Formats: sequence, structure tokens, C-alpha cells
Amino acid sequence: MPLCKFVKAYLLEHVYTLIFLPSHIPAFLVRCSLSLLGGLVSVCGIAQSRDLHADNLDIAFFEAKAAAIQQEALRNASGFSNASNFVDIHYLNCAWSIDPGTRFIQGAVRIGFTMNARSNVLTLDLADELRVDSIRMRSTKLPMPYRPFDKTVIVNLGTFLDAGTKEEIEIFYKGVPPGSGNNSSFVTSTHSGVPVMWTLSQPYGSRDWWPCKNGLNDKIDSLDIAITTPEQYTSTANGLLVEEKVGGGLRTTRWKHRYPIAPYLIAIAATNYSVIKDQVQLGSTSLPILEYAYPETAASFKNAAAITKRTMQMLYNSFGEYPFIKERYGHTQFGFGGGMEHQTNSFMFNMNETLIVHEAAHQWFGNKVTCGTWKDIWLNEGFAFFCTNLNIEKHYPTTTLINSYRQQVNFITSKPNGILYVDDTTSVARIFDSRLSYTKGGWVLQMLRWKMGDALFFKAVNNYLNDNKLAYSYARTADLQFHLEKTSGLDLKDFFADWVYGQGYPSFQLQWATAGSTWVQTILSQTSSDPSVAFFELPVPIRFKNNGSDTTIVIDHQKNGQLNFFNIGFAPDSAFIDPTYKLISANNKTIQTEIFPDGGNVVVFPNPVGNEFSVLLKNMKEGELTLSLFNSMGALAYRKRVGNFRGNDLIVIPSHQLSSGTYWLQVSRDNDPPIVKKIMK
Repeated sequence: MPLCKFVKAYLLEHVYTLIFLPSHIPAFLVRCSLSLLGGLVSVCGIAQSRDLHADNLDIAFFEAKAAAIQQEALRNASGFSNASNFVDIHYLNCAWSIDPGTRFIQGAVRIGFTMNARSNVLTLDLADELRVDSIRMRSTKLPMPYRPFDKTVIVNLGTFLDAGTKEEIEIFYKGVPPGSGNNSSFVTSTHSGVPVMWTLSQPYGSRDWWPCKNGLNDKIDSLDIAITTPEQYTSTANGLLVEEKVGGGLRTTRWKHRYPIAPYLIAIAATNYSVIKDQVQLGSTSLPILEYAYPETAASFKNAAAITKRTMQMLYNSFGEYPFIKERYGHTQFGFGGGMEHQTNSFMFNMNETLIVHEAAHQWFGNKVTCGTWKDIWLNEGFAFFCTNLNIEKHYPTTTLINSYRQQVNFITSKPNGILYVDDTTSVARIFDSRLSYTKGGWVLQMLRWKMGDALFFKAVNNYLNDNKLAYSYARTADLQFHLEKTSGLDLKDFFADWVYGQGYPSFQLQWATAGSTWVQTILSQTSSDPSVAFFELPVPIRFKNNGSDTTIVIDHQKNGQLNFFNIGFAPDSAFIDPTYKLISANNKTIQTEIFPDGGNVVVFPNPVGNEFSVLLKNMKEGELTLSLFNSMGALAYRKRVGNFRGNDLIVIPSHQLSSGTYWLQVSRDNDPPIVKKIMK
């Protein structure tokens, strides 16, 4: 926690203690200035089908748009959360009365909590527009709360509660939530002339419609929700449907959720929904799927069932058990032009395939494990983007995948710089930069997969998801790095320094030449697009081909001017750098050259030799050839006969058994004069 925020929370609690105590000590309020963190609403919007790359760009666009709405609503706030940090909220029982045709909410929210420090006050976030009617602590009515007009409610508990004390309060409130239209976390609108109401709270909008802790520091362990509407409407929320009762012109629907949940992921909606029931087999579990769609578009939700089920099975097979396997998954249609990964119940504008995959992936990455700060937003969005590519890989032709990869890499490299780790959390545009947080975030994961190999990468990610300290809690970038390193045994410090905390990308320059009939020489260099990274250490794939043969080798690129020889089994006529897009790079160049152009017909390298050395034979007569190695006394140390020499070749000769000294290599062919080369060991 930033120091100023800690000091502010501490002072507020102790100041309000003074306010509620009959003391001669005067009350005062010390406020720390807090920079606005920037609104973040993960609302994934999509237009019905252009191409898969455009779909991903649309997701980022609508998330940024929704977040900008949230930031504007919060611009005059003293901070995003003033709630008590010494209180751990573990249970919520929420009863809400709403009418989709009227912008108004009446609620009773019972909060079970544990004190982590001694105090007689409890501060919660709540919009000033919502009026608190009364508060009870179990059966005792508490004094009316203090409202300092900073979007909080300060509850006088009536007595000091020691650390470790478990208690609960119930807050009764009502009013018109702030904002209007889509410029609100609590929206009333229409579809085909029918009223509809929905909530969308990420990141700080929960306080606009219920009393909460509005930050990224406390997940609620258990949740019960009751929604009462006029009888003609159907409501939906998180978790399992418990019961639905109709009477007196009203309909009350009850839901329960028994997994930890961040406040911004709690959501409700109501209109004349058509309810579509389905299920998907995940291992030995038949998981219920519930779809809440507008009647006029219910067919599209029903038609998308196959994609939803296929997606859930793909994610299950890749990342383990669905995080909320004892409950359900599904979608609820709403009127914002995108989507939102509400826990167990993603809100959707439509059923675009990319959007379905993106929001479902967030159930693992974002809901089960949530980014611990908005600086680490790529842990949510990068993984969701990665999963949309995984969907293309598994269910589309290779040409579609490569075309998508090409567009994505071109998009990332359309600018020479840009850091993945968010360096300005006051800027919504920066948090939701589609080039960085989404596309580059997904591609950093793509490159880690390439560097580690599939088995180790997916094992490491599963370990990350199932870490007891992270599962159903919060994670930072260092947590992911830890699991990737622990599983693979690799040191990824430089990789993360380059790709997460550094900027830019490499441009590769490859010089290559044929060395004999089956060997190639490569000299690989790179330049960086941004000075923050001098060199990107990467495994670089190079494809060689001719009319009849094709192969790809991988160069572990560790320095500029890196020289390698490879026996590829044929003489290539062309070379390509990273042809199937494993890496972020751009402006790559290949140049075919000649190896040692002034070295004559026989070239020995390296010289002095080590444990082995190479003999390059160029432009010689075909036929039988003999290579003989003599020591300084004229004794034969090594001999090799080549019975079908075709004029060019590269021959590797072992020399580890040779003692130090001077040697002579003699290359003989029939009656031609031998070629002799001096060699040092």
C-alpha cells in the first residue's frame, strides 16, 4: 500500500474514533493527497465480425471506454477507497429491491467481518447520493453513521472491538445511484422498448450502489443475494440460483456464491430475460450453464452454446479445473457495447466468439487470480488475449493463425517503444493500451511458451493458478515469474527486464552461407528499437529451404555477430527469420554471403583448435578425397576418407585426443598435389 494511503486510512479511523467518543480532545482530520489511479472497467466489446485481430482490438477499446466513464465519475473523489483496511470482510448477505423502469435502489446489506486491529468504528465506501436509514449490529440498533461527503459511511460500532473479533452489521439504505445512462455503475435503460437494469462496477463503481470496501485488498469469502423486482422481470446475479418466489406482484430471486470474490465482480441485472439452460462436461463434472438473453436476441445466445462449451473445455484442459466448478457459468445480456467477466456470470453485449473466449478466460485469470495492482493489469488482460490466440490455434487453420499473428506483431511493433508494466495508473488510456496491456501482454506469454516449451509453460501457469497464496486472491508480476522459473529451472530475470519492464523490440540481421553440401553458416545480429534494452536474449527460429527440402533451426541468440554452423542435410537457396511468428520483432533482414571468400579451396577453423575443428572444402573436383592429420614428427594422428565427394563439403574432425603442438592437415585427391594446412593445438 502507498504510504500516504496507509497514513490516510489510519488517521481517518482514529479521527472518527474521536468524533464518536465524548472526549475533551478535539477532533481533526488529516488528509493525504492521493493521485487518481485511473478507472478500469474490463468491459470487452466487440463488433460482429470483421477479423480475429480486429475483435481483440475492439475488446481493448470498449474496456478503455468503460474505464474512462468510471474515471470521470470518480474525478472529484478524495480517493478510490477510504474503507477500513484493518477489517477483513468475509461474508455478505445482500437484499436489493429494484425496478428496471425506475432509477432507484433500496438495499439491506449484512456484512460479516473480522477485526484485525482494535477499533470502535468501521468505514465503508458508499456514494454520497445513497441515504443510510439505519444500521444494526446483530440485534442492536447503532447510532446514525457519520457521512463526511467523501463517498464513505462511518459506522459507530458503539463499543471497541478487539483484533480477532468476528462481528456483523446490517446497513439499510436507499436512493438514486450517481451518474446517468451508461455513465454509471448502476444503469437503467431499455431494449426493444422494455426496461432493463444492470450493474458494471470494475474497478471502483461498487460503492455507487452498495456499501463496500472498494479496492483490490479484500475478497469476500461467501455471498448471498436476494433481488426483488416487479413480477414481470427476471433477475440474475453471481453464483447458484437458490429459489424464486412470486407473490403480491413481486418476484424475489435468491442466489448464493461460495467462492472468494472481489467487490467489483459482484453484479446484478433484471429485465424480461429469456433463460436458456445448458451444461458442459468438464472432466467428471457436468457444469450447469445459464444464459440470460433479451427475448429478441435469445436465438444468438442459444446458437453460441457450442462455442461456449468448446471454450470451457479448452480452458479446462489447458489450465485445470474451472475455478467455480461447484456452481455454474453463464452469460447475461446487457446494453453496454462490450462485456464484463462478472464471476460465474459474464455480462455480454453479444455472443462474438472472441468475446466469449476472452471473458471465460478471465474466470481463471482475473477472477480466480486477480492482479494485485493496476500496474500488473497484463496478468489479467495478457492471459485473456493469450487464450483467444489459443482458441485460434486449436480451432482454425494454420493460415488463419499465422495471419492473426502477423497482424498482432505488426501492431505491437507499429511504435518503437512502450512498457508492458503500467507506468502511469492515472491514465485509463495507458492501463487499457490495446497495443501493450493486451496484445504485447499476450505475446510476452507467447514468447515464454516458446522459450520454455509447452509442457513446462502450461505446468508453470497451472502452478501459478493453484498457489495457495494466490488462488482466489491477488498476484503481482513477480509471482508469475517465480512460478515460471521454479518450474522450468530457467533464470528469467533478463527476459522480464527486457519484455515487462523494458521497452521496444529487436530487429534481426542474418548473414548466411552454404558450407559444403549440407552445412550452413549463420552470423546473427540484432538492433533494438528502444535504448532501454540493449539486447534481447531469445531463441530465434530460422527456416532454410530449397525446391525439395525445408527445415527450421533455432539459434540461441546471446550476442551480436554470433557465429554458428548447422548440418541441415541439404543445400538451401533461401532463409527466413521467424517465419511462423514465435517472437516480437520487426524489420528483419537476411543476406546470403560466401564463407571465407579469400580462404582458398580448404579452410580450417578455428585455428588454434579446441576439442574439434572444421574443414571447409570449396570448389574442388568431385571424386574420392582423403584428409590426413600428421604431428610435427610426421606420425599419422587422424585420417578420414570421403568416397563420394561432390566438390563442396564441411567436415568436422575431433581433436580432443591431440596433445598440444603443431600439426599438418593434408587434403589429397587421386594424383593431384595435396593441399597442406598448418594447425596449432
